[in-house]
Amino acid sequence: MAYTPTGMQALFPIYLGRMPQSGEDRDTYDSGVAQNENNLNQNLELLYGKLLELESALAEYTEGE
Repeated sequence: MAYTPTGMQALFPIYLGRMPQSGEDRDTYDSGVAQNENNLNQNLELLYGKLLELESALAEYTEGE
């Protein structure tokens, strides 16, 4: 069976926030950090899923030889 490329899903942007400035609200800063953590975890899950897909495709390819 030939490998059919499925394309890569879009990754989520990650912004590394700096410590809040004196006039910035701590809750706003914490929310931004939490959102970045969520986006990073989603990116890692997407990459992990793609690696599993590639591993499966390679296993099928080598079995056919």
